[in-house]
Amino acid sequence: MPQGARDIKRKIKSVKNTRQITKAMELVAASKMRRAVESTLALRPYAHLAQLLLKRLAQAAEGSEAVESSLHPLLTERPVKSVLAVIISTDKGLCGGLNTQLFRQIRDYLKTEDKKKLTPEVSFVAIGRKAQEFLHRQGKHVVAAYPALSNNPLVADTYPISRMVIDDYAKATYDKVILIYTDFKSALSQSPLLRRLLPLSQSALEEMVDGLESHIVEQPKGAKPLAGPENGAEYVFEPSPHEVLAMLLPRLTEMQVYQAVLEATASEHAARMFAMRNASDNAKELMEDLTLTYNGIRQAAITAELAEISAGRAALE
Repeated sequence: MPQGARDIKRKIKSVKNTRQITKAMELVAASKMRRAVESTLALRPYAHLAQLLLKRLAQAAEGSEAVESSLHPLLTERPVKSVLAVIISTDKGLCGGLNTQLFRQIRDYLKTEDKKKLTPEVSFVAIGRKAQEFLHRQGKHVVAAYPALSNNPLVADTYPISRMVIDDYAKATYDKVILIYTDFKSALSQSPLLRRLLPLSQSALEEMVDGLESHIVEQPKGAKPLAGPENGAEYVFEPSPHEVLAMLLPRLTEMQVYQAVLEATASEHAARMFAMRNASDNAKELMEDLTLTYNGIRQAAITAELAEISAGRAALE
């Protein structure tokens, strides 16, 4: 067998092994994505109704002088001199342009902040090794770093992040907290999203609710629709709107962080599934091209050998 044909045969074997790996990774990512999507969709109706309830509480509290004179720390708006950005990325690569688009969103945000007259100081909380590496390359101030919560994350896993964010904002260490993560729209579409987490306000709550409105999926057949607060209905809160608000605000913040982690997790597995599918398809096409080339070289070698045999026989005659 000619040396060129032998090399091509080795390449075909190598590409075949690679394709087996990418195919297995595609199946694993598809399985993880299915579980992550189920968790994400299950939380969205809860998040939607929790935000509607908080919105109604804020409206009930507006007329109370006692509440207005002692706003909850998470509702207090201050001049923005320092910002905490919580970035949710992945630990591993092989997920297409998911992290690249996320980091582009961060750069755009920083450019926008730099154009302001009073440029705030921006600190970062990095969730995921890719975000840590990106911020380190950019020379940004990282106050905390966590591994990516991409393997069936639970709400308890996000408590350390939520508590740190809530405590630092309540102490006025930061005047604004934002979340930057990849929003899961469908298995084919994921896009980076920047959302304000703190301070909570009427406009911020409306923005959150409007964002979730487009994500609410249809209820299964036979299931009762979730009932939200009715327009114009009057509610009595015990012991008082202020105390109920003080209890709900930290829970809502924790829920927002958990929702962002679930969205980022589902996006990661979906992006990795399609990246591995594309890699498997490319490997298949490469194997076909290499096989065609190998067959051509092999056929040429056979033809050359036949020509030599025929020439030798003709010489003997």
